[in-house]
Amino acid sequence: YEAGFDGARMDRIAKRAGVNQALIYYYFQSKEGLFAELIHINIDEMIAEKKKAIGEKDFYDLNIYDADVIKKVVDQVMGALKKRGKIFSIVLGEIFRNSSRQTDPKIFEAFLPSIQQLRQWMSSLGICQKDIDREIITAVFFGSLPMIAYTTLGEKLADHYDLDRESLHKIFTERLYRFSEDLVGFLKRQGRVEIST
Repeated sequence: YEAGFDGARMDRIAKRAGVNQALIYYYFQSKEGLFAELIHINIDEMIAEKKKAIGEKDFYDLNIYDADVIKKVVDQVMGALKKRGKIFSIVLGEIFRNSSRQTDPKIFEAFLPSIQQLRQWMSSLGICQKDIDREIITAVFFGSLPMIAYTTLGEKLADHYDLDRESLHKIFTERLYRFSEDLVGFLKRQGRVEIST
């Protein structure tokens, strides 16, 4: 992780892992293949941790109207991202540097459930497509992406601008909770509309 994707060399990776370089190429074919596998491992671990944190329930079985449940999910995702800050810094760097490269869709599963599943679920609540798209765009660009930016850049920005890290964390998570509560409020309103019709 230390050297980033561009700085990583297969001979150094092999030496550090205590294996023959040919063995790495046998299993992963290239540095890109190894990088993709690292992403998959980290995402799989995050998904498993998320399931454990919410009691092995499916995301769609959660009581999303309970603010404590929402906070628990937000805290878990934030913790999992923070623990893996280095790999996500590399991932973001690669996405920005190589915009023409296909981004592994599994990356996005760490931050949001499958967009398609989310659309189907919201549709089953009676929410119109325009509102579904608006809420998904809002969740990605005002929820997920700020979480990634905070966990990968937050402490560096705090140090650069001489901000207190604890205050930064408190303010950010409070705003994130409020954002999540707004989304829950939207879903509650949609539920009431559906129930009353």
